Amino acid sequence: MTRARTARTTRATATPVAAVFGGGQGGAPNAEAGNGGSNAGSPGVGGTSAGAGGASTAGASGNGFGGAPTGDQIDDFEDLDEFILRLSMRNGPWYVFSDGTATGTLGKLTIATLTGSDVRPGSTSTAALHLTATGFIDWGAGVGADMVNQMGKKAPYDVSAYRGIRFYAKVASGTSTTVKVLLPNIYSDVDGGKCTDAEAAKHCGDHLFTSVSGLKTTWQVYEVKFADFAQQGFGLKQATFDPSGVYSVQFTLANKTTPIDIWFDDVSFIPK
Repeated sequence: MTRARTARTTRATATPVAAVFGGGQGGAPNAEAGNGGSNAGSPGVGGTSAGAGGASTAGASGNGFGGAPTGDQIDDFEDLDEFILRLSMRNGPWYVFSDGTATGTLGKLTIATLTGSDVRPGSTSTAALHLTATGFIDWGAGVGADMVNQMGKKAPYDVSAYRGIRFYAKVASGTSTTVKVLLPNIYSDVDGGKCTDAEAAKHCGDHLFTSVSGLKTTWQVYEVKFADFAQQGFGLKQATFDPSGVYSVQFTLANKTTPIDIWFDDVSFIPK
């Protein structure tokens, strides 16, 4: 995966954490290969964003906020809105983003009711996130979610209680079948204040990531472990993974030779 060009980003405006849970001020994330995006939550090296969500299967306990369960679940899309579930102090928006190719076409953030062949067999799920894109010839396009939004800016989130991410996905026939899962954080995101494109060895946007290949045209569940995440190597080096400084979770797909047409559902953290 090469560094991307200037990112394009579109996303929803999240309710400030202070208004939901009280407290705090924040930073901002990056998208797949680069810097950029809005304060509500942005993509990494060269992306364009706009938003949607996922869900989990882990047991939950109370977190003191309206009796809601603690969450391993990031989003299940059942509420059809553009924000992750308000569990475990998370409240950020979803967004889509791209590498900024002038001739590319990025579908809007779509969280839609599942009908016909898109229904998940044997599941009670009624909605999912749908991403489409064509014509992006650098690293492609993707979708992401900021974990926390504080007073209009994304803020670091601690994922040390988890060991990875689980999600359901399916792709259309003849489209990209490899997805990269990225973790923009305080070291790779410009808002963290540690990376800078002014120095060759400290470029921003070199997010920790891992790839999932062989996506199917039918719904399948996938898991990625944080222990398997690594950097591309073009930016500020992260000696070890700092679980306390994660801004976002992002999914990107290459778009050089095939279009992007993918559904995501039930995105969740995997507890330790």
